[in-house]
Amino acid sequence: MRTSSPRHRQDSGFTLVEMVLAITITGIIGAVVVTFMANSAEGLATAQNRNQLASAGRVAIDRIAVEIHNALPGSIRTTTATAGGDQCLEFIPVEVATSYINPPFTSTGTTFNIVDIYDNAAVIHPSAPPTLYGVIYPRRANQLYNGDNGASTGWPNFPVRGPIEQISSIADDAATAGQSTVTLTTSHRYRRRSPFQRFFVVSDPVSYCVVGDKLYRYGNYGFYQTQVTQEEETGVCEVALNQTCLPNYDAAPDKMLIVDNIDNTGLTAFTIGAQSLRRNALLLIQLTLTDNGDTVELTHEVLSRSVP
Repeated sequence: MRTSSPRHRQDSGFTLVEMVLAITITGIIGAVVVTFMANSAEGLATAQNRNQLASAGRVAIDRIAVEIHNALPGSIRTTTATAGGDQCLEFIPVEVATSYINPPFTSTGTTFNIVDIYDNAAVIHPSAPPTLYGVIYPRRANQLYNGDNGASTGWPNFPVRGPIEQISSIADDAATAGQSTVTLTTSHRYRRRSPFQRFFVVSDPVSYCVVGDKLYRYGNYGFYQTQVTQEEETGVCEVALNQTCLPNYDAAPDKMLIVDNIDNTGLTAFTIGAQSLRRNALLLIQLTLTDNGDTVELTHEVLSRSVP
């Protein structure tokens, strides 16, 4: 019978040092792999979170931009930003525009003609929302927003002479083709003639406000000469009692949450550039969104029409 030599028996197994070394190397490789996978997963989660923040902010900015493009010239105004970043942007939306024919400029009146703006409509009666207003040559925001002109009842109470008045109805002029008759709610005298005879039909003002970590859109609250930033605590804004407030209704569309997770501390969300009769202005929008330690800063410029 043949037996193995001592040398052959030593070469057939692993020594304790070799086993410890193999375990150590395997542990190091495993730790590296686990760390890599953890970092990759964390990076993916961070990227997804930032993408969600950027998408939400972009949707909010795009919505503001679309509405600003349709804002009445001279109607865009902002409040002063607080240290925490709270601020409001306000403007008057244009529903439609055309040319006027014979509005009252030298004396008060309630009816006048415009070039047709509605096809196949015998009568447009804005008794239901949105309430409509007729504007000629808007130049100053304080004149456009003066709907609380000392009124305690019968709001809005625009001055008898000014660039804006509430519309009662718009009807086709049966006697003159291509023209419509505008009837104002009260007797009015427009302040100045427009160089291009432009007539704007607008609706109630709209505000976008950064409040804490949220951006809200407010509507259906009326015209106030002093820009309003406070909400009505009870949820009802009683204009007849001269309560100047933004709506705090639970349901849309008077108050709508546009985006949350905002941190605009030390920033100005809305900055409107200088406007003139010959030059449009730029609205600068800055929003910082943060969530779970991730931060996305968004800056966007919107061209606003300033020439009436």
